[in-house]
Amino acid sequence: MNQLIALLLPSIVSLKVYDKIYGEERNLSKRTEKYLRSVLFVNLFSYIITIYIFRVQYFVFNNPFTTKYIILAVAIAIIFPIIEKIINDNIRIGIKVEKNEEKD
Repeated sequence: MNQLIALLLPSIVSLKVYDKIYGEERNLSKRTEKYLRSVLFVNLFSYIITIYIFRVQYFVFNNPFTTKYIILAVAIAIIFPIIEKIINDNIRIGIKVEKNEEKD
């Protein structure tokens, strides 16, 4: 039970931050996509920080570890939509395709 709470709860916070930044999304499929993307990236970065910075090799989701993991994941969940907004506003990728066919 601790694992499910620790893995799924922080992404709800991230979804609420998305709502504040971008406005509330009414489409259920886009909302689900944002939630699942948030679950993926929040837990990925939380795992990376836990393994490489805090040097925890084995996760045992007991109460103290779960509390610390949720605090870390909520912090990442708050920061993740803000970073995504900054990237979306400042970085544009454009592809220009030119046809180079010769007519006979």
